[in-house]
Formats: sequence, C-alpha cells, structure tokens
Amino acid sequence: MKQQGIDKPLNEREAAVLQALVYEYITTGKPVGSRSFVQKYSFNVSPATMRNIMFDLEAGGFLLQPHTSAGRIPTDKGYRYYVDSLLDTYEYVLHEKLKVREELIEKELHLDRVFSSVSKMLSLVSNYAGIILTPKPDFTVVKHIELIPLDDNEMAFVLITRTGMVLTKKVKVSTKVIQDEIRNYSRYLTSELCGFSLLDVKNDVFSRLRSEAANDRHKEMALDIAQLALSESGEPDLFIDGMENLLHIPEMIEAEQLKKLLHLIEEKKVLRGIMERSLEKEGVSTLIGEEIAEAEVSGCSIVTSSYKMGNKKVGVLGIIGPTRMDYEKVVPLVDYTGKVVSDFLTKMSK
Repeated sequence: MKQQGIDKPLNEREAAVLQALVYEYITTGKPVGSRSFVQKYSFNVSPATMRNIMFDLEAGGFLLQPHTSAGRIPTDKGYRYYVDSLLDTYEYVLHEKLKVREELIEKELHLDRVFSSVSKMLSLVSNYAGIILTPKPDFTVVKHIELIPLDDNEMAFVLITRTGMVLTKKVKVSTKVIQDEIRNYSRYLTSELCGFSLLDVKNDVFSRLRSEAANDRHKEMALDIAQLALSESGEPDLFIDGMENLLHIPEMIEAEQLKKLLHLIEEKKVLRGIMERSLEKEGVSTLIGEEIAEAEVSGCSIVTSSYKMGNKKVGVLGIIGPTRMDYEKVVPLVDYTGKVVSDFLTKMSK
C-alpha cells in the first residue's frame, strides 16, 4: 500500500483505528472520543489504550485535537491514508444507488447539454458539487460543413461534428461569391474534411489540400474560408453544478471558508487550472486539502477522472466537496462516470 509522508509504517491496529476514525468523522462531522469510539466499533482494547493509539496517530500527523477536551479529527495526511487504502481495495461495482445510466446522456442531442447533464448528475448523486472540463473543439471529428451567405461579403461557416457539436464562425471574404459557388465550396470542404479531427485538419490536411488545389481558384477560396474560420476554434468550457450543496455543510460556511467558496463560484479560473492539471493523470485522482495547492480551495477535496475519445484523453470530470467528503461513494462514482462519458464520446466519434 502506498503511503505518503509517513515516517514509519502504521501497524495493523493503528491502520484499522485510523480508517475507522476517518469513516466515523466523515459520517458524523463530530470529533471522535476514545470511549464512545471503542464501544461503537468493538475494538478489543480499553478506552485508555485507545487514547494512546490516538495520541500516537496525532504525533504522526494523522489526527489533531481541535480543543483540549475534544476528541480527534483527521488531518489532510489522515484523509490521504484513508483514501489510498480505499483506492487499493475498492471494487468497481455498478451500484443501483449511483443512478448513473448511459441514457442520462444519450437522450441529449447537443454535446454541451450532455456535459451539463453529467455535472448535474454528479452533483445530485454525491450531494456535493459536480464539475466537468469539456474537450477542446480540436479533438472533435468533422461530419458536415455548410457555408451560408450573409450581407457585405460575409458568410457563416457552420461545422457539425460527429459528436453533435456545432461550431459557427463569421468569415469576411474580399470578393463577392455567388450562391452556386458557395454550395460548391460547402460540398468540397465536407468531402475533403469529413472524418478528420480539427487538430488533424489544421496540422496536416490543409497543407495537403493546398498542394493539390494549386492553381484552382475555387478550391483555394474554399480553403481560405475554412482556415480563417478554424484559426481559433475556442477553449474548453467548464460546467459546475451544485455549489449550493456545499452551503449545507457546517465547516464550509464558516466565515473564512464561505468567503473562499463564494470566490470559487465567481472565478472559474482557479478550478479550470486544477482540472487542466488533472487531465494528464490516469484513472481516479484525489487532491485533499493542501495538496490542491490553491489558497482559494483550502478545506476542500477534489476527486477527478479524465475521460477519453478513443485512446486519447480529452477532458476531465469530478466532484468538489469538503475534506470530510464521502470518498467511499465519490471515488467509484467519479470512476464510473468517467468510463460512461468515454464510451459515449468514443461511440459518437465513429
């Protein structure tokens, strides 16, 4: 079992006590005292022995005592040990209670609504905040292109992808183009670009078509229009749902924590940066408290999973909540949802 920042390995009894104590605090939100803890979890030790075990765990940085007369609560290090133990042992099981079904997203026709549905579902099932970073448009595959004439030598470039995403860009051309030419441009661009991702189109396909279309004025014009339209295909979107759920958690509405939470809601840049850094990680990733390395998110944990289109990681989804979040529920939920979204996008892109 991987242990981070532990001076000496915990023995079997210490590990069992720590895991049970973290679970108890996650469940109740109250500091855990030795006497009631021994009685509830049937540890075959006296309250005095339990106090000694807790003292050793506190000395190791796994627990802290908020007040002299209070019980113990986990530190970030204590949560980390608990989560690493969970990740080592939890089974990937599709529980009915997760309520995650492919039809929740397959019924949507537009990809942005799919992502909105996913963030909402993560929020509803977890009772925390659901968050998803969408793919960059560059990863989407071209299905159809249509040019629509506007006024003053302008036209709308409309690109439909296999995943149902619609990209629209206004393009101004230097000379007037007649309707028949515009239809021919649309047919030419669709036939040549269909089946390629926007990334491939910009990196390879355009240069090949340029060499093939040398001295063909109409093809060159069509390629000019497409390159202008796709020169900036946009940044990923960030969908967040359920931040209000965090306002029902006592430790999240203490004055300083509430101020940080409101800042997060108003300013997406911090969360976007965290999600972008999570994109390169495989499988489920957890960031607990200070591990997030962002002052605005202290006192929180984020559980994320990247999702794929084929074999290529294209986005990240996850759940943000207090460090006292229900990891036993959240970790499999995020893991499963990442797989569902990956399967959906892969099928849609074919």
